[in-house]
Amino acid sequence: MSKPIILIVDDEHDSADLLGMLLEMHFPDAGFFVAYGGREALDHATSQRPVAAVLDLEMPGMNGESLAHALRQKFVDRPPLLIALSGNVLLLSQIRANGAFDHHLSKPADTDALVHLLREQLAS
Repeated sequence: MSKPIILIVDDEHDSADLLGMLLEMHFPDAGFFVAYGGREALDHATSQRPVAAVLDLEMPGMNGESLAHALRQKFVDRPPLLIALSGNVLLLSQIRANGAFDHHLSKPADTDALVHLLREQLAS
């Protein structure tokens, strides 16, 4: 059986890489794919379906909200757990009601909350 894939997307390379390393320590039995843009993430998700995705909202090109909608359309039968992550709390509150994301977290990420959400998803 293959490892469950967790997708991490942020145009800030250091933030994305650091979050990926941090989560790998908590979930050694999961696979991680770190992408630095929405299009790259969507292309990867096409070849390896993620069970969860942590998406930065403000990225050039395909932003996190557009990516979340695209992932929901691609995996209508069973979409991944979608977690919005942004330092823009106003934007987070604006998108809360649109249904694109399952959870909304502000940067810097509350690691315990993020780990808890991912642990629940991986257990189901």
